[in-house]
Amino acid sequence: MTETTETNRDPYAYAYCVDGRVPARPYVGALAEAEGRMGIDGTATLTVRVHDAGQHGTTRREAAERLAWGYGVRTRRVYADLLADRLDRHALRIEGHPLAVARFAADLPGLLAAMEAAATAMMRRLARWMRDSAHGQRWTECHSPQDWRTERRYWRRAFIRHLAPFVGPHAPETGAEMPDWSEDWLRIPSRIAQAIAPTIDTEAVRDHMTEALLFAQAVTAEPRPVEPLPEPRKYASVYDAIHAPQEYSQELGDVVTTYGPDPDAGTELETAAAVEVEDDERQAAEVEVDDQVTAAAVEACAELTEPAAAPQVTAPPVARPVPDRAAAAVRIVRRRRPYGSIRTHTRPQARARGRLRPPQRPGPAARPASTTRKAARP
Repeated sequence: MTETTETNRDPYAYAYCVDGRVPARPYVGALAEAEGRMGIDGTATLTVRVHDAGQHGTTRREAAERLAWGYGVRTRRVYADLLADRLDRHALRIEGHPLAVARFAADLPGLLAAMEAAATAMMRRLARWMRDSAHGQRWTECHSPQDWRTERRYWRRAFIRHLAPFVGPHAPETGAEMPDWSEDWLRIPSRIAQAIAPTIDTEAVRDHMTEALLFAQAVTAEPRPVEPLPEPRKYASVYDAIHAPQEYSQELGDVVTTYGPDPDAGTELETAAAVEVEDDERQAAEVEVDDQVTAAAVEACAELTEPAAAPQVTAPPVARPVPDRAAAAVRIVRRRRPYGSIRTHTRPQARARGRLRPPQRPGPAARPASTTRKAARP
């Protein structure tokens, strides 16, 4: 038996003894609520957040998106983190006419509760069909209770998803009827939802007080004044447009705007032309010097053809021939080795760096070649 000490004592043991265990009670609050005030700027905009009781927040948000068609409003999902591109799965932004947006936000909690109550009642009927119908009994024989729980959870979500578009003051009317027990109910949740949709009374869940408060507390955004764009200037000719005077901008401060090219562009063009002329003159001078050097080199070579007893003096640098640039140009040289730059022998540099050839085991001594001839047999 484990001894109870200060370290392993249950801190809630006294509360359990006096009050007993507190069971988890179902959520009974509103399933949706409006965040902030409704803004009106031509069209009304309001953010609505659904409750995640029972971990059904995503299903309720999808139902709210489909309910908006019956109220004549548009929905848009809200980003929890715009930089991370992450959606807020419980928030929804409603846009449309102010009266329609206020009524939809006021009726949304009651509509969600009525739809979930209809789904719960429909699940009881589905359980009776599963127990008494031939299709249900055959399905129960082929599947386990775990499969039935999974199928029931999926069927409930599909039923709410198909029920939402046919609920609302502007929702289309459906003439669908409840199917017979001889049919497979697991495959027709949309037909059953259309048959149950007229039983949900929209006027019964309408909250006039909340609708009036949302419309009364709306914030009207003042429209921004639209400043007219400056009219473009018209010039009689291209010359007038290029040489238009500079204008000072009062809004931008020290920034000066001009109509036409930069006034310093002419100076730059003149400077560039002068530099080009200088380059041409310098190239002509270099060509002339090269010709002179070549002529001097040819004369020197002609003088050297005849033998001279006295030693020849080296020609000055000016008289040396100009090297051929085409011969010194970079050329692609193909190596003769089949493996490119890989060398198969050890270089002296590699030996100096320590990458020496491993010692070789000495082989057997070579047999000395004898020079003595064998005696001839008698």
